[in-house]
Amino acid sequence: MMATSDCIAVTFQGVHNDTFYMSEVDGDSFTISSRWFTYNLQCEDKKFLYLNHEGRLELQHLTSNEQSQLDCKFNIHLFNDNSLQERKGRAVMVYANKDGKKMVACCRSNNEVYAEAMQDLPKKIEERQHKALFYMTMVVSNKYMFESTLYPSKFLGFEPDKRNSSLKAVVLLEKGHRGVDEKAEVTLTKKVI
Repeated sequence: MMATSDCIAVTFQGVHNDTFYMSEVDGDSFTISSRWFTYNLQCEDKKFLYLNHEGRLELQHLTSNEQSQLDCKFNIHLFNDNSLQERKGRAVMVYANKDGKKMVACCRSNNEVYAEAMQDLPKKIEERQHKALFYMTMVVSNKYMFESTLYPSKFLGFEPDKRNSSLKAVVLLEKGHRGVDEKAEVTLTKKVI
């Protein structure tokens, strides 16, 4: 992506007969990338994120065999941020595959994170905020934070589940004056078989 002298974002399309061809990019949009990566996601106490049989996102300790199941594998799909604003991280959607659908991590009020079934991910998102889009930033090595684009300064995090104390729930945690604590750090691991 480039910017012309009046700061209009453009994408290089190619060269033909010594002429450069560009196309204008909508400055407040995201477009899907062809790149995604598959990981197990862990919280600070080594519990793994998984999609339960009801389609809810939960965390618990899993055996090595359980970690390799499809409902414990999450895809992090990259999106291109076409904004001229300073980027907060890499725009991504997080989802697991279940029954031929993508179960996408989405945000809603009350700091709730839930899985929503989508046949396909959106090819283009026209607004700067979206319930399923996060900015992913590296904390250290394989630890990342995921900031909601819909609720700025709120991060994907983990708290004890109110219904079952042996489980943890996926929630949005607000960034305070001291920043966000370890509850909002996600460890990404690849299962080697």
